[in-house]
Amino acid sequence: MPTHGRDLLSLSTALALWGVLLVVVLRDPPRNILSWDTFGYHLYLPATIIHGDPGISDPAWVTAANDTYHNTGTLYQISELPNGRWVDKYPMGLAMLWSPFFLAGHVVAGITGAPQDGFSAPYQWSLIIAALLSMLFGLLLVRGLLIRLFHDGVVALVLLLLVLGTNYYHQATQGTGMPHVFLFTLGAAVLRLTVLWNRSERHVHALALGAVLGLLVAARPTEIVWVLVPLCHGTGLDQGPRAWLHGLWNRRRHLVIMALAATLICFPQLLYWKWMTGRWLYMSYNNAGEGFEFLHPYLAEVLFSFRKGWYLYTPLMLLATAGIALLWKRMPEWRWPVLLFFALNLYIVSSWSCWWYADSFGQRALVQSYALMALPLAALVEWVLRRARALRAAALLALLGCVALNLFQTWQVNHGIIHTSRMTAAAYRAGWLKTEVPEGFDRLLLFGRSYIGANDRPQPSAYRRLRIARMLFDSEAGFAQGLMTGERPFTSAWRIRWQDLTRADHAWIEVRGRARAEGPETPEASLVTTMEHNGHSYGYVATGMEWAAGQAQLDFEAWYLPPDIRRPDDELVIYGWSRGGGPARLTELDIFIHEPLR
Repeated sequence: MPTHGRDLLSLSTALALWGVLLVVVLRDPPRNILSWDTFGYHLYLPATIIHGDPGISDPAWVTAANDTYHNTGTLYQISELPNGRWVDKYPMGLAMLWSPFFLAGHVVAGITGAPQDGFSAPYQWSLIIAALLSMLFGLLLVRGLLIRLFHDGVVALVLLLLVLGTNYYHQATQGTGMPHVFLFTLGAAVLRLTVLWNRSERHVHALALGAVLGLLVAARPTEIVWVLVPLCHGTGLDQGPRAWLHGLWNRRRHLVIMALAATLICFPQLLYWKWMTGRWLYMSYNNAGEGFEFLHPYLAEVLFSFRKGWYLYTPLMLLATAGIALLWKRMPEWRWPVLLFFALNLYIVSSWSCWWYADSFGQRALVQSYALMALPLAALVEWVLRRARALRAAALLALLGCVALNLFQTWQVNHGIIHTSRMTAAAYRAGWLKTEVPEGFDRLLLFGRSYIGANDRPQPSAYRRLRIARMLFDSEAGFAQGLMTGERPFTSAWRIRWQDLTRADHAWIEVRGRARAEGPETPEASLVTTMEHNGHSYGYVATGMEWAAGQAQLDFEAWYLPPDIRRPDDELVIYGWSRGGGPARLTELDIFIHEPLR
């Protein structure tokens, strides 16, 4: 068993690793840490503290801040409600965690004469400092958990592997303002408090544990999986279901305290949703193009794909996963918490339709779970160190190889040799161990869509053009409704499942049509092209049909680049829409698909 009193190696390792992260971040600090997703998590603070407008009844100040600091390409972080308010897409837990640092930045801005607008340099640096302190506390908490279970040298090596051998390093140094490092620290706090609660059975530890769980859920609702740790550790689950239920019943008062503390922390979020939408629970991710696909999880893609495979880009976690088996005898009290958390968390992460989670190195949505994965990883390291010399040397070489690969590929990401969201097998092979971007690298990647919708038309030489439909609305065989009027603004819709069109990673849709005015008044009409998931539209584009005054007939064209398709059975839908003016009639449509040649 470990000794406590001379455990200086793991402590010095934790501090040294934090020093490395500190130097890397401060040597090249984020140019605008309050950008993209972080902008959305942060908005609660200036909205409430500076503008007194938590409901964002007037988004002018948000637009002004973005015009000044260029935080985001589009304001996807907020969406307008029917009552005129703008609801924040992101939950407020991180804003709650960041609030003391924001207030400190506000004071510093006032002292130094910087703009007290919530986004100037003092606010930026307050979040950088918050992130660096979170990294320090996270490492110390994981060390505090492991040192009571493993020897000092094992703990030191595990800390080194976690920080330098996984994409935690990339998130800490390149995704500094993103939630994952903060969530890692909160998860580590759950683990440490669970042990303290089981050992002391004190109400104060139950209260603190509930508060941290509440903060995790308020920061990212899917982090509710962390509740499995206190519910399964030290409650008799390793002795069977009956013993487990008996153990929970014996701690019912503590569980009530825990639940009340978590609810209290989450209550501001619930109150915000109720005030803004009239509902206590609100799905703020209201774009039909993204959401949970619990019946169709992307497990294989999340674990093994060249785009973002967890085990491919972070092979150390494959070894840590194997280490779960070692917990069965080594630490039976941890086997069920770790196994159940691992399985449920992976299932939830894999069920999100945007399973690659936009731009990052590897699977960033799993970084926070590394606090818990430290346990099976430590069990594996301990097992390795007890093997025969040759096997031990080979295994340690493999572990250190994971570190070398992770650091090198992190460097490749920073130099564009590994793309953060568009990787393919061909691109991975072309860039393997390269120190320069391979020639023709962009052609090997998945198609790149503009985040702000500024996509050019396809290059004819790179695509195959096929007609997929021709419709004559006026013929008996045509659609029954080609007429667009003020009373009946939409024509009949043409639709087809995406999987029946193409299996390519993208394709362009070209529509050429003809319409005529049905009266003396100039029509105002558009051709709508969109994708539909379960009857809800996403990737919506309305291309105007521009009639000149007195023009009777109009030939028009429209181009459409569908977004990333949520499900293969989603439908491409095309129809006409009268926005006003005089009546008009679609008379014919020719629809083409442009598929990439490669």
